[in-house]
Amino acid sequence: MNTDPQQGKLYQKEIVLLTEPSMQTTLLKESLEHNLGIRLKVYPLNALIEQSIDVDDYLMIDMSAFEERYVEYYVNCKAVDFPHASEILINCNKDLHYGDLLGWTNLVGVFYLSDDISMLAQGIQRITEGEMWLSRKLAQEYIMYFRSMHRPKAHSVDANLTKREQEIIKLLGSGASNVEIAEKLFVSENTVKTHLHNVFKKIHAKNRLQALIWAREHMLLEDEPLQGMAP
Repeated sequence: MNTDPQQGKLYQKEIVLLTEPSMQTTLLKESLEHNLGIRLKVYPLNALIEQSIDVDDYLMIDMSAFEERYVEYYVNCKAVDFPHASEILINCNKDLHYGDLLGWTNLVGVFYLSDDISMLAQGIQRITEGEMWLSRKLAQEYIMYFRSMHRPKAHSVDANLTKREQEIIKLLGSGASNVEIAEKLFVSENTVKTHLHNVFKKIHAKNRLQALIWAREHMLLEDEPLQGMAP
């Protein structure tokens, strides 16, 4: 839980936004903080050059302002200062191709220029609850890509997962959020996060999406629709 030192407010989650300061940015900050109870810290994109960004869990990047010249600085900052921060991309073009996103290894959400503030708030809420927010088309393209790159030899668990880890990864593969997994197994959300951290290391998954794909390839899951995805 985070505290705003100026106003003394308590926030459940904190998200860092990289963008160019504007009136629209101010309105976005006020709306998300008011409706979701989160703290949104805004940094100008030049902060990447100065390497002065403090990120805990979530980093949101305004793709309408993110220019090619920032890429190298971003990669360097990420490797040193926030290697495990979850990445959320906003203001993306609708014709965005999944291949353009492969470099975002901790990607958990993609929002488009056409998405209004209510859609953004809904998606951010889902993300902070442990889900992903991707269009079904984009998620399907990701899955097909990773299947083509990493086809399993057999549909069996071969990563020395414990029984509990198998239960959790199977639920993840069926689209359940961390909260839903915790409720299903009668454990705390922190326990679920700990198990997922261990599972990710065993199956060599860099992010939640890769773990989901691994589960769907190895766990003999039913072909259920992906939950937590954008409409």
